[in-house]
Amino acid sequence: MTPPTPTAILVEALSKTFPSGDGGRPVDVLRGITHSIPTGAMTAVVGPSGCGKSTLLFCLAGLERPTTGRITLLGHDLSRLRPRAVARLYRDRIGFVFQTYNLIPSLSARENVVLPHRLAGRPVDLAAADTLLAEMGLDGRHRVCASRLSSGEQQRVALARVLATNPALVFADEPTGALDTHTAAVVLGRLRTLADGARTVVMVTHDLDAASLADHVLVMRDGLLTARLTRPTADSIRQVIAARAPLAVRSQAAVPAPGGAE
Repeated sequence: MTPPTPTAILVEALSKTFPSGDGGRPVDVLRGITHSIPTGAMTAVVGPSGCGKSTLLFCLAGLERPTTGRITLLGHDLSRLRPRAVARLYRDRIGFVFQTYNLIPSLSARENVVLPHRLAGRPVDLAAADTLLAEMGLDGRHRVCASRLSSGEQQRVALARVLATNPALVFADEPTGALDTHTAAVVLGRLRTLADGARTVVMVTHDLDAASLADHVLVMRDGLLTARLTRPTADSIRQVIAARAPLAVRSQAAVPAPGGAE
């Protein structure tokens, strides 16, 4: 008998409510999501704008506190951890590729890559940082300040910074949203490779071709998960998004046959 796949993230009855801007009724952004995300796989979250996918990602990563529900992240119940413990977990075992890169503009590409090690008081390996940057197509750009890099170069530096910490779990928020086709392929290729082992990648994206690289795709609408697909094509994801069928139906019907055929 094949042993069950370990769970990287367990979500139970998760909801998130934000106050309305005009003082009216609060807005329910996430509405009772229960799901598990396996270890050692790439999971993409897709859905129309405003469906709650980025809010879900931030809650899963411990960057946003849910209104109700429980998240178990790498075996840790986030609701039971103090902020310092969450920060330590995030520093030691989790990486986040932000849509806005979050680089320090005055620091060089190399200095941005090694910054998490400096802040944690760990040894800094500049040669390893340069190697990572070269693998990202940034050979010879390691001394250039982040403020002088293009958007695509900054995104690759941000990913190199995450890879340098060797995280067990990586979250990525629209990692190719502002990138050209070539740079997007580099970033997605590294994220895909990262998940081909013991590490886990969870990515929010509007790009269905990018989502089709994932092992699992979660489709969201109106704060709910409406489908879970395994190794789908971009076209099959698009069909499920358009169908608006409930999770219980689509999780069975939308799973393609081996090899990607439906």
